[in-house]
Amino acid sequence: MLGGSTSLKQEAPGISSGDLSGIAAREVPWWVRPWFFPPLRYALIADWETKITTLARLSLHHDIRTIAGTPSWILLFFAKLAEVRPDLPARSTSYFPNLELFLHGGVNFEPYRRQFETLFQGSNVDMREVYTASEGFIAAADRGYGEGLRVITDHGIFYEFVPLEEIESEKPTRHWLGSVELGVNYAVVLSTCAGLWSYVLGDTVRFVTLHPPRIIVTGRLSYFLSVFGEHLIGEEIEAAVETAAAAIDQHVVDYTVTPIYPSEPGQRGGHLFLVEFSTHIDPSLLPRFAQALDAALGDENADYRMHRLKDFGMAAPRVAAVLPGSFAAWLKAQGKLGGQNKVPRVLQDPVMVRGLEEFFQREQRIYGVTS
Repeated sequence: MLGGSTSLKQEAPGISSGDLSGIAAREVPWWVRPWFFPPLRYALIADWETKITTLARLSLHHDIRTIAGTPSWILLFFAKLAEVRPDLPARSTSYFPNLELFLHGGVNFEPYRRQFETLFQGSNVDMREVYTASEGFIAAADRGYGEGLRVITDHGIFYEFVPLEEIESEKPTRHWLGSVELGVNYAVVLSTCAGLWSYVLGDTVRFVTLHPPRIIVTGRLSYFLSVFGEHLIGEEIEAAVETAAAAIDQHVVDYTVTPIYPSEPGQRGGHLFLVEFSTHIDPSLLPRFAQALDAALGDENADYRMHRLKDFGMAAPRVAAVLPGSFAAWLKAQGKLGGQNKVPRVLQDPVMVRGLEEFFQREQRIYGVTS
């Protein structure tokens, strides 16, 4: 289980806080400990780079059967394994021949799926998504990829679902599991035995079956991009990025998209995508990536397509490529490398956007930009 530091900060007498994955590692039952990796003394390591280097070396001496963690950090872990054992093929079977299960969550898996399929090639690894949050364990995959996660309904959580377009209204419609409909994007609201009451979780989901209830996580409320009326949700952006990457036969490790506002009358606004590919790509591929991205966004969302076709609508998306490892370096500079920290897929804070761009430019990490 690759997570954050297990060290906790005491907030008040009897009350401590820390990284969710670190807390989970601390709370592993005693009867599981003999079969759990890493041991607590190594899980306590706070520095992420020191931790994955240490764990990569140590893990090779263990019979690892299951790996759990956020996809982006698991990929970094396997990259470290390749550094430790450059004499072996970069496949999971090279390091853990008996690996059977990969549990993942926290981010949309689609941009990472092809990389893991390559990594697990020749093995019998089953990839299963789980939907966990600090507030509770929401759902888990009980079927194949893309067939939804089964909502867990018998452990002290009462679920409500608010249609996405009503989440800001004064009196939104509040559905329970008995009244939800298929194909609607809902914001998740929880009431729990831990004391939460009608708490807006921040995630958006869509039901794919009702009996039993299964959902697909479509994004975050903050990952909703509609500066120009395009009404893009996280799921649509993720799918378009994956389609564009496939069009140039490349893997996207991380990315973020931010709106570009018109700076003078008559100028059209649009979107800027900062994209990190798994390898340094030829900048001449970027225009093709941008075109495929634009077309895929239009296929995913009719509002986006309409605004792109209008003479006074949106400009084509701009794409900037950054060197491999750039987003990890940015997170490290902010003291947020590893654990539950993730790159924000949609970035609308102008101050953070400027800081991110300045960091990449100062570190000379941007090497290609479309017009």
